[in-house]
Amino acid sequence: MAIFYTQKQACKYLNVSRMTILRWEEKGLLSPVRFNSGHRRYPKEQLDKLFDFEETEVQTKKTCVIYARVSTKKQEITGNLERQMQRLMEHASLNGYEVIGVFEEVASGINENRRQLNRLLQKVASGSVDIVLAEYKDRIARFGYSYIETFCKSHQTEIHLIENQEQRSLNEEMVEDMISIITSFSARLYGQRGARKIRKQMKSLDATHVIGEEEEDEIRE
Repeated sequence: MAIFYTQKQACKYLNVSRMTILRWEEKGLLSPVRFNSGHRRYPKEQLDKLFDFEETEVQTKKTCVIYARVSTKKQEITGNLERQMQRLMEHASLNGYEVIGVFEEVASGINENRRQLNRLLQKVASGSVDIVLAEYKDRIARFGYSYIETFCKSHQTEIHLIENQEQRSLNEEMVEDMISIITSFSARLYGQRGARKIRKQMKSLDATHVIGEEEEDEIRE
Protein backbone atom coordinates (compact mmCIF):
# COMPACT_ATOMS: atom_id res chain seq x y z
CA MET A 1 0.00 0.00 0.00
CA ALA A 2 1.44 3.35 -1.08
CA ILE A 3 2.11 5.94 1.61
CA PHE A 4 1.70 9.64 0.86
CA TYR A 5 3.00 12.63 2.84
CA THR A 6 1.77 16.20 2.94
CA GLN A 7 4.31 18.89 2.04
CA LYS A 8 4.89 19.69 5.70
CA GLN A 9 5.37 16.02 6.53
CA ALA A 10 7.76 15.61 3.57
CA CYS A 11 9.87 18.56 4.77
CA LYS A 12 10.10 17.04 8.24
CA TYR A 13 10.82 13.55 6.88
CA LEU A 14 13.73 14.78 4.73
CA ASN A 15 14.74 17.55 7.15
CA VAL A 16 14.69 20.21 4.43
CA SER A 17 12.86 23.49 3.88
CA ARG A 18 9.69 23.99 1.86
CA MET A 19 11.67 25.87 -0.80
CA THR A 20 14.03 22.89 -1.19
CA ILE A 21 11.04 20.60 -1.78
CA LEU A 22 9.71 22.98 -4.44
CA ARG A 23 13.10 23.21 -6.15
CA TRP A 24 13.33 19.42 -6.28
CA GLU A 25 9.92 19.40 -7.94
CA GLU A 26 11.18 21.85 -10.58
CA LYS A 27 14.17 19.58 -11.23
CA GLY A 28 11.92 16.57 -11.58
CA LEU A 29 13.27 14.83 -8.49
CA LEU A 30 9.77 14.80 -7.01
CA SER A 31 6.41 14.30 -8.73
CA PRO A 32 3.67 14.86 -6.17
CA VAL A 33 0.04 13.92 -6.64
CA ARG A 34 -1.98 17.12 -7.04
CA PHE A 35 -5.55 17.55 -5.87
CA ASN A 36 -8.15 19.96 -7.28
CA SER A 37 -7.76 21.99 -4.07
CA GLY A 38 -4.12 22.64 -4.98
CA HIS A 39 -2.73 20.44 -2.21
CA ARG A 40 0.15 18.11 -2.91
CA ARG A 41 0.85 14.60 -1.65
CA TYR A 42 4.33 13.12 -1.95
CA PRO A 43 4.82 9.35 -2.37
CA LYS A 44 7.09 8.00 0.37
CA GLU A 45 8.82 5.91 -2.28
CA GLN A 46 10.01 9.07 -4.05
CA LEU A 47 11.14 10.67 -0.81
CA ASP A 48 13.17 7.59 0.14
CA LYS A 49 15.06 7.76 -3.16
CA LEU A 50 16.36 11.20 -2.30
CA PHE A 51 18.27 9.74 0.64
CA ASP A 52 20.46 7.93 -1.90
CA PHE A 53 21.73 11.15 -3.46
CA GLU A 54 25.05 12.59 -2.40
CA GLU A 55 24.56 15.71 -0.29
CA THR A 56 26.42 17.81 -2.84
CA GLU A 57 23.96 16.75 -5.55
CA VAL A 58 20.78 17.65 -3.70
CA GLN A 59 22.02 20.50 -1.56
CA THR A 60 20.67 23.84 -2.74
CA LYS A 61 21.50 27.30 -1.53
CA LYS A 62 19.23 28.92 1.01
CA THR A 63 17.44 31.96 -0.33
CA CYS A 64 18.06 35.17 1.55
CA VAL A 65 16.75 38.73 1.64
CA ILE A 66 18.74 41.52 3.24
CA TYR A 67 17.32 44.38 5.29
CA ALA A 68 19.37 47.45 6.22
CA ARG A 69 18.14 50.64 7.89
CA VAL A 70 19.38 53.91 9.34
CA SER A 71 17.30 56.52 11.13
CA THR A 72 18.59 59.74 9.57
CA LYS A 73 19.61 61.13 6.20
CA LYS A 74 22.87 62.20 7.79
CA GLN A 75 23.73 58.58 8.57
CA GLU A 76 23.07 57.66 4.96
CA ILE A 77 25.21 60.51 3.63
CA THR A 78 28.13 59.57 5.90
CA GLY A 79 28.10 56.03 4.54
CA ASN A 80 26.49 54.19 7.47
CA LEU A 81 23.85 52.54 5.29
CA GLU A 82 26.34 51.55 2.60
CA ARG A 83 28.74 49.99 5.11
CA GLN A 84 25.85 48.13 6.72
CA MET A 85 24.82 46.71 3.36
CA GLN A 86 28.38 45.65 2.61
CA ARG A 87 28.67 43.74 5.89
CA LEU A 88 25.39 41.94 5.24
CA MET A 89 26.30 41.04 1.65
CA GLU A 90 29.67 39.69 2.79
CA HIS A 91 27.98 37.58 5.46
CA ALA A 92 25.53 36.17 2.91
CA SER A 93 28.38 35.33 0.56
CA LEU A 94 30.47 33.63 3.25
CA ASN A 95 27.51 31.45 4.25
CA GLY A 96 26.59 30.54 0.69
CA TYR A 97 23.18 32.23 0.74
CA GLU A 98 21.45 33.11 -2.51
CA VAL A 99 20.44 36.77 -2.18
CA ILE A 100 17.07 37.26 -3.90
CA GLY A 101 16.17 40.64 -2.46
CA VAL A 102 17.80 43.71 -0.93
CA PHE A 103 15.76 46.20 1.09
CA GLU A 104 17.28 49.37 2.51
CA GLU A 105 15.71 52.55 3.82
CA VAL A 106 16.13 55.67 5.89
CA ALA A 107 13.43 55.62 8.56
CA SER A 108 12.93 55.52 12.29
CA GLY A 109 12.91 52.10 13.90
CA ILE A 110 9.57 52.93 15.53
CA ASN A 111 7.90 53.81 12.23
CA GLU A 112 5.21 51.19 11.56
CA ASN A 113 4.72 52.17 7.92
CA ARG A 114 8.15 51.56 6.43
CA ARG A 115 7.78 50.90 2.72
CA GLN A 116 10.83 48.66 2.34
CA LEU A 117 10.03 46.59 5.43
CA ASN A 118 6.50 46.07 4.13
CA ARG A 119 7.89 44.95 0.77
CA LEU A 120 10.18 42.52 2.57
CA LEU A 121 7.27 41.02 4.50
CA GLN A 122 5.32 40.61 1.26
CA LYS A 123 8.30 38.72 -0.14
CA VAL A 124 8.34 36.49 2.92
CA ALA A 125 4.61 35.85 2.54
CA SER A 126 5.20 34.63 -1.02
CA GLY A 127 7.00 31.61 0.44
CA SER A 128 10.23 32.17 -1.50
CA VAL A 129 12.47 33.25 1.38
CA ASP A 130 14.46 30.99 3.69
CA ILE A 131 16.34 33.69 5.61
CA VAL A 132 15.92 37.37 6.46
CA LEU A 133 19.36 38.83 7.19
CA ALA A 134 19.86 41.96 9.32
CA GLU A 135 22.51 43.36 11.67
CA TYR A 136 20.49 43.18 14.87
CA LYS A 137 16.91 43.27 16.14
CA ASP A 138 16.57 47.04 16.36
CA ARG A 139 17.40 47.41 12.67
CA ILE A 140 14.15 45.59 11.93
CA ALA A 141 12.06 47.18 14.71
CA ARG A 142 12.65 49.04 17.96
CA PHE A 143 9.41 47.62 19.29
CA GLY A 144 7.36 44.62 18.19
CA TYR A 145 10.25 42.59 16.81
CA SER A 146 8.72 39.38 18.19
CA TYR A 147 5.60 39.86 16.05
CA ILE A 148 7.68 40.15 12.89
CA GLU A 149 9.68 37.09 13.91
CA THR A 150 6.47 35.11 14.47
CA PHE A 151 5.15 36.20 11.07
CA CYS A 152 8.35 35.02 9.38
CA LYS A 153 8.29 31.68 11.18
CA SER A 154 4.71 31.12 10.03
CA HIS A 155 6.08 31.20 6.47
CA GLN A 156 9.06 28.92 7.24
CA THR A 157 11.46 31.87 7.21
CA GLU A 158 14.21 32.45 9.76
CA ILE A 159 15.65 35.80 10.83
CA HIS A 160 19.44 35.73 11.11
CA LEU A 161 21.22 38.54 12.96
CA ILE A 162 24.94 38.99 12.36
CA GLU A 163 25.51 40.90 15.59
CA ASN A 164 24.29 39.44 18.89
CA GLN A 165 24.00 42.70 20.77
CA GLU A 166 23.65 46.30 19.76
CA GLN A 167 25.86 48.95 21.34
CA ARG A 168 23.77 50.18 24.25
CA SER A 169 25.27 53.65 24.71
CA LEU A 170 23.14 56.60 23.61
CA ASN A 171 23.82 57.45 20.00
CA GLU A 172 22.33 59.64 17.31
CA GLU A 173 19.93 56.98 16.07
CA MET A 174 18.45 56.14 19.48
CA VAL A 175 18.10 59.83 20.38
CA GLU A 176 16.35 60.46 17.06
CA ASP A 177 13.88 57.66 17.77
CA MET A 178 13.22 59.01 21.26
CA ILE A 179 12.51 62.45 19.81
CA SER A 180 10.10 60.86 17.34
CA ILE A 181 8.19 59.22 20.17
CA ILE A 182 7.95 62.46 22.16
CA THR A 183 6.94 64.39 19.03
CA SER A 184 4.17 61.90 18.28
CA PHE A 185 2.67 62.13 21.75
CA SER A 186 3.11 65.90 21.82
CA ALA A 187 1.15 66.23 18.59
CA ARG A 188 -1.78 64.47 20.23
CA LEU A 189 -1.61 66.62 23.36
CA TYR A 190 -0.71 70.04 21.98
CA GLY A 191 -1.32 69.81 18.23
CA GLN A 192 1.21 69.93 15.41
CA ARG A 193 2.47 73.41 16.26
CA GLY A 194 3.30 72.42 19.83
CA ALA A 195 4.90 69.18 18.63
CA ARG A 196 7.21 71.04 16.25
CA LYS A 197 8.21 73.37 19.07
CA ILE A 198 9.00 70.44 21.38
CA ARG A 199 11.04 68.72 18.67
CA LYS A 200 13.05 71.87 18.09
CA GLN A 201 13.73 72.24 21.82
CA MET A 202 14.64 68.57 22.22
CA LYS A 203 17.24 68.79 19.49
CA SER A 204 18.84 71.74 21.24
CA LEU A 205 19.06 70.01 24.62
CA ASP A 206 21.51 67.40 25.83
CA ALA A 207 20.32 63.88 26.73
CA THR A 208 20.11 64.68 30.45
CA HIS A 209 17.85 67.72 30.15
CA VAL A 210 14.22 67.42 31.30
CA ILE A 211 11.48 69.78 30.14
CA GLY A 212 10.21 71.69 33.16
CA GLU A 213 6.79 73.04 34.04
CA GLU A 214 7.55 76.53 32.72
CA GLU A 215 8.53 75.15 29.32
CA GLU A 216 5.42 72.98 29.22
CA ASP A 217 3.22 76.01 29.99
CA GLU A 218 4.95 77.92 27.18
CA ILE A 219 4.20 75.09 24.74
CA ARG A 220 0.52 75.04 25.75
CA GLU A 221 0.32 78.71 24.86
